[in-house]
Amino acid sequence: MRNCLSLVLLALLPLQSLLAQVTVRSGAVVYHGSASNTSAPATIDEAKVREATPEWKKMQAEAIDPDSAQGKQLVVRMNTRIQDAVRSVAAAENRDLVTRKDDISDRQGRDVVDLTDKVAKKVGS
Repeated sequence: MRNCLSLVLLALLPLQSLLAQVTVRSGAVVYHGSASNTSAPATIDEAKVREATPEWKKMQAEAIDPDSAQGKQLVVRMNTRIQDAVRSVAAAENRDLVTRKDDISDRQGRDVVDLTDKVAKKVGS
């Protein structure tokens, strides 16, 4: 029985790798969804999205140190704004995974869409 179970598990390993939707790089930033069951992955350019937020613009204009108390508050608000915008755009675009640009690769040949412009527009409004 034990040998039979081992054979079944060994037979499923190639199937498991075929079912893997995307490969996520170590240290990846996942803004929305899960790589383990995605069928419609997308990415954003984190720097471009960050630069579009009012919080980032304020920090740059007023030379606010991100490690200061005010800077930390702005960073938290900025990250929340980005997260909310990513979720909203992902839902509108029917994307079930959004990561930072270059954090995923898709071995199944799916179209990995870049949502940067749409998310940047959303965070800037």
